[in-house]
Amino acid sequence: MLKKGKQDIKRRLLLRLNQVRFNFMFRRKRRFFEIVINERYENVVKSVKYVLTIISLISAFLAFKSAFTAFVFGLIIFLVLFIIEKTIFSYCSMYVHPLPNFEIETQKWTGCGFGYATSPNMRGQIPVVSWIFSDAEYAKKIHSLLLEWSYGELKDDGNNICASIILDDEDKYIFFCYPSFARETASDFFNQVEREQCESDKTRVHHKMHMVLMLGKEFVITPKSYLPTFCKRYRERTPYIFRLILSDKEGKTINIEDLPDFVLFDLKIKKRQELDRKDIEYDFIRFRR
Repeated sequence: MLKKGKQDIKRRLLLRLNQVRFNFMFRRKRRFFEIVINERYENVVKSVKYVLTIISLISAFLAFKSAFTAFVFGLIIFLVLFIIEKTIFSYCSMYVHPLPNFEIETQKWTGCGFGYATSPNMRGQIPVVSWIFSDAEYAKKIHSLLLEWSYGELKDDGNNICASIILDDEDKYIFFCYPSFARETASDFFNQVEREQCESDKTRVHHKMHMVLMLGKEFVITPKSYLPTFCKRYRERTPYIFRLILSDKEGKTINIEDLPDFVLFDLKIKKRQELDRKDIEYDFIRFRR
């Protein structure tokens, strides 16, 4: 219970820090900097500016004990107003990627498989990544969702589907799969929002928000697992076969009828310590620990 309580406190703190980081941020511009503040605080910032301007005017009629005190007071007012002048505002828009119309049942996703298959021309080997399910009908639902992410294409030339293997510990890894933030419909949506915003104010910063389902599950690296060898062999941006297969009662894997393979074009493989804020998996890992 104590450990769970600490995890809850940590999650709340991380959420609060992310919220502050989202609403207030610094952005370097040439030799100077800008403060980017969410537009919800625009009236507050303008009110502070007006109040300080009035105070600076009134200060001309105030008698300070010394010239130094007057100088310090004026300098403080000047610096605060200077910072406010460097403030620009941000606005948000959200794109919703295809979400499932069925219940997510992670217990039916029982494992992953990794290997290499001989190419049809017998000149090389092709990486193969498999998701193993205990229920064929559920696997078909996941397959349909992936097709929505890839616009119905089994060969995902546009990299609309992202997959990653995050090595969490020496004997554990987490497999993630989610739609790419760069999908064409998402880009079109944000471009349209920016065109409409530019008609009123071109200086504002656009925060692009995505609502996505992120499929992910932790698995154990067994002594017989091929994953360590696969990670050493796989090279970034190498196309690979991505298939959904079934595990029978005896633990043997079999193909699912009428469920064709995908061809994906990049697989991220990283250790947990190598993740940074540019990786979508970064916060997911932090929240679960």
